[in-house]
Parts: sequence; structure tokens; C-alpha cells
Amino acid sequence: MNEPIKSGDRCLVIAGSLGDKGPNIGKTVLVTSLMGEHSQHGRIWRCVAPNLVTDCGVIGVAADFAASWLQKLPPAPQDMALAIDRRQAA
Repeated sequence: MNEPIKSGDRCLVIAGSLGDKGPNIGKTVLVTSLMGEHSQHGRIWRCVAPNLVTDCGVIGVAADFAASWLQKLPPAPQDMALAIDRRQAA
């Protein structure tokens, strides 16, 4: 997908602060908000999912990821159905 990552997107974690060996690699996350720009990593997104490991080693439901560490996924089938329902209601 060529469209930039935005809030509400589902993404696959493909890298992290430990490169391709991080504990979150392979997890699917939901992007919730833009946290800002990092001097080395660029745009940083707050994402949520069960059992995410933060850069401090804490396990929780939210963590921050550079955009380059995320691979955008197509919308989940229920997300697509909701989008269609919203269009039809408009």
C-alpha cells in the first residue's frame, strides 16, 4: 500500500529499536496517534495491541513506533464493512 500511515490504520511491526530482532516483530497493531518527529527515526506513531513491549521493557497495550518500522495492512474485513455502511448512510 502506497498511502502514508495514518490514525486508524492496521500495521504489521517489521522492525524496532533493536532492528529486526525486537519483541514486537510480527505483531499486528492499530495506529492511534502521531507522537511527533524523531531526529533519527522520523515520524513516530503511538500504536495499540495486546502484549506490546515498550522501549523500557514494560509490557502493555501501547507503544511508539517509527513509521519505517510499520508495514501498512489492508483494512480488516469488519473495518471494510463499517466503511461501506458509513458510505451508504451518508
